[in-house]
Amino acid sequence: MYYIILPTMIILLVVGVVCLRLARDVLLEQWEQTAVARMQQAAHHVDMLLMQPKELLFMYQENLEQNQNRRVASYLLDEIRQQEGVITAQVIWYNNESRSGERGHVMEGMRVRRKQPLELTIPEYDAELKGPTTSLVSEFYNNDGQRVGRVEVKILFYSLIKDIVDSEVWQENLAFIVDNQGNVLTQKNILEFDDQYRVNEKFGEGGRLEKITMEEINKKHHGIVYGAGMPPERVSAFYRLQEAPWALVVVAPGERILKDIITFRRYFFWVAGIGMLTVLIFIKLATSAPAKLIRNVSESAHNLANGQFGPELEERGRDEVSQLVRNFNVMTRQLKERMELQEAMTVAREVQQNLLPKSSYKEDGIDIFGLSQYHDETGGDYYDILPDPKNCQRVGVVVGDVVGHGIGAALLMASVRALVRCRSEQPGTLVEVVRDVNELLYKDTEKTGNFVTLFFLVVERDKNILRWVRCGHEPAILYDPAAREFVEVRGDGLVLGFDKNWQFQENSIEIKDRELLLMIGSDGIWEAQNTSGECFGRARVEALMLANSACTSEELCRIITDAVIHFCGEKSLGDDVTLVMVKINSNGQAVT
Repeated sequence: MYYIILPTMIILLVVGVVCLRLARDVLLEQWEQTAVARMQQAAHHVDMLLMQPKELLFMYQENLEQNQNRRVASYLLDEIRQQEGVITAQVIWYNNESRSGERGHVMEGMRVRRKQPLELTIPEYDAELKGPTTSLVSEFYNNDGQRVGRVEVKILFYSLIKDIVDSEVWQENLAFIVDNQGNVLTQKNILEFDDQYRVNEKFGEGGRLEKITMEEINKKHHGIVYGAGMPPERVSAFYRLQEAPWALVVVAPGERILKDIITFRRYFFWVAGIGMLTVLIFIKLATSAPAKLIRNVSESAHNLANGQFGPELEERGRDEVSQLVRNFNVMTRQLKERMELQEAMTVAREVQQNLLPKSSYKEDGIDIFGLSQYHDETGGDYYDILPDPKNCQRVGVVVGDVVGHGIGAALLMASVRALVRCRSEQPGTLVEVVRDVNELLYKDTEKTGNFVTLFFLVVERDKNILRWVRCGHEPAILYDPAAREFVEVRGDGLVLGFDKNWQFQENSIEIKDRELLLMIGSDGIWEAQNTSGECFGRARVEALMLANSACTSEELCRIITDAVIHFCGEKSLGDDVTLVMVKINSNGQAVT
């Protein structure tokens, strides 16, 4: 009663009220769109009638400002007078007498300019025309800011609003044309002006609806305002003209607009009452039987949360509760499997970490240190340090990046490590070692499409030479502290496991008697991103190497990895991060 029936009844009532409001809003929105569209259509004629004389007036004003030919000005005035609804068009100059149809003319050489835009005046009754007229007026000023004249185009007001007055939206509703100050220029059933017409009658003083409508007119181009009540007692819609500071306003009774929703509301409450009673009775009967099963699931879930895996629940029937029981049993089995898998992943991580070198290499002017930080429990990056047991001044460094993440990449990484270690202990050049590893790896990857990028470096301090083979891996960064310059250690080469017949190339540079700093890393370093999506980049790595070149290789590795983690901030690493730092001392002594 308290937890199912009563809440259901409240929900149904709320849904019913929401549906009524949505239906009301849809009808009001449709009426608004229809009313605004009709008003826009009616007002379009006014805008078109005003647009042409305005454009001609702008041309006339520009002609005067640029002191161009007076014949052009006279021609433009004649064109304005021929526009529909235009009664007169004249220019009044305050310094001379009338000439050529104008009240005075501008003095020769005088420069005039507009100081104010065109203004459309409030309609005024014209006794001679026996009707209201409105005028387009703009003042002219000289360079000293003195008013020297004005242009005035008088238009018959009724010719402007004829289409509005004849429109369907005007005939069906209470309608007004008002200006920005709320002056009522005309309204329904007042088609003719006379001497008694009050132009100062204000729209917005007839109640709350008018007041809010007037406020919205000054804010928006068109819109709708609802009156008080449900349904609203009255609804007003407005549309502002483009070419005149006027707005068309219509007011309609809410009962006429929402007639359908009022009828629907009446039937809704009868049908909803009967329907809710039926639903509540059905709920009462339907929830009694599954209650016991739900309690059993609840108890088992409580035990599961405490780490106790009990026997599976009995599955009966095919209803929703029975499906819940079946899903709970499946979830329990999968959770148990995932816990076992998590334990296996932990063991795999420990095994993979044990495959990485346990210490750095420091011998006769060579200082090497590397580290890896995986994105998941296991990763696809690896590095290895391969000292020559017969020559302490010869050591190999391998950095690899297996495509992908997770346990699959970790297994492939272990295979690559084993192949590299086994083959590097056999006789052969560096190219032969890499070629043989590629051929063996291809047998495992030709069906899956997996591949590995690799950078194999050999430092021969006794011969003062660095030799390497690059297999699609990121270029290494070589820094010479004495020259304070960086060089990218590149070289052509395809990724391993893609083409078993690929011919790799060996590259080399002379060390000479100088101190060098070489970093080999995976793309997870420079492609690490912060919360703003900015990448760490190689420039930051080079800046850290420049600023900390005096540090040991281990210190430099930790400085760079800490900088990457700090750069990412709250965002986790998107890829494995692996780097190896090789530092070669110029005096041939071990770096401490």
